Amino acid sequence: MHCYECSQIGVAKEAIGICHHCSLGLCVDHARIETDPITTMVYVFQTQVLPKKARLLLCETCKEALAQPHLGKTA
Repeated sequence: MHCYECSQIGVAKEAIGICHHCSLGLCVDHARIETDPITTMVYVFQTQVLPKKARLLLCETCKEALAQPHLGKTA
């Protein structure tokens, strides 16, 4: 599999993984590693964030889209 982003500029570079969100192949230069908080239900309607976080491989497009502020969220 080749990196999608590299193929857009005419370069054939091997992918190291796929975007967790959109499933496009990504090379080491285009892959972005984020942390993904893991939660568990403690009581009904109560969520607890666990101390260890998982890895999340994303392309730049999905990383930016997921980082957008949520409508209706107040600070």
